Amino acid sequence: MKKVIKYSLMLFSIALTLFMFSGCLQNEDLVTENALEGGMVTPTGVIPYKLGATPTVDISIDVPKGPAVSSIEVYNTYYANDTTAKGVDTVLVSNEVLLTTIDVGGANASDVVEKSLSLTYTDLKNDILIKGEALPEDELLLTIGNSWKLTYITVMSDGRKVINNAATTVAVANFFAGPYEKYLKYFHPTAGGTYPTEPYSIVKEDIDLVAISASECTDWFGVWTDTKLIIHINDDNSISLRVIDREDVTQGDPNDPTKVSHYDPATGVIELYYNYSGSGGFRIFWVVYTPK
Repeated sequence: MKKVIKYSLMLFSIALTLFMFSGCLQNEDLVTENALEGGMVTPTGVIPYKLGATPTVDISIDVPKGPAVSSIEVYNTYYANDTTAKGVDTVLVSNEVLLTTIDVGGANASDVVEKSLSLTYTDLKNDILIKGEALPEDELLLTIGNSWKLTYITVMSDGRKVINNAATTVAVANFFAGPYEKYLKYFHPTAGGTYPTEPYSIVKEDIDLVAISASECTDWFGVWTDTKLIIHINDDNSISLRVIDREDVTQGDPNDPTKVSHYDPATGVIELYYNYSGSGGFRIFWVVYTPK
């Protein structure tokens, strides 16, 4: 019996030692910051290219502290909606072009490095071919909704090349597409709160209005993320709204006729007011988009 106990204690001691050793290895791996791989970078994710109003596309690329990075290869591909495809959503993809190479020189071995890239339309269109044809000299001829996708390959100091999952999308956009601070008030007739001073729900978030035409962008309807709201800015800066697959949504606040959706070209601020009727009364939404 004593031998069994002694043997069991010895096994426990060995297991404990292995566990502690394993823990040391895990901690060491954290200290060396992904030493086995390295090479991951974090670029700016989405940038709207507003036709006629984007002199340069400015991208920041963060290189985390870790195994030394020699350089970053930036590749460019263009995606175009095929307007000749009737009734079918078809995307044409260009050739892939080496856009530029960014020198890092191993500086990230001692600290985080931030690199920047500034591109013009000439840079973005250079050597890009769609169905064998170059992009137009006049950027105003580009189609809203098309985009460039920039991908990144990291060249390590030891010669390895690491493909990054992160990419930058430069979306051909209209005059009001882009990043906004969104502030939404939702008034519900029976679920709580008091109109107009105490909303049932308030949403504050950073969002991107995505262009789908020269005068239209999309966002989510209300407080949900399964139904699209289309924002159409008219020539007189008034706004027309429509909601995909819903016919019951109307513009304005039924309790306050002064609440009218509009766009302010001086500030870029967009104000929306819309509602729909349900059990107990109107569900009312006040939304303000402030450009970032």
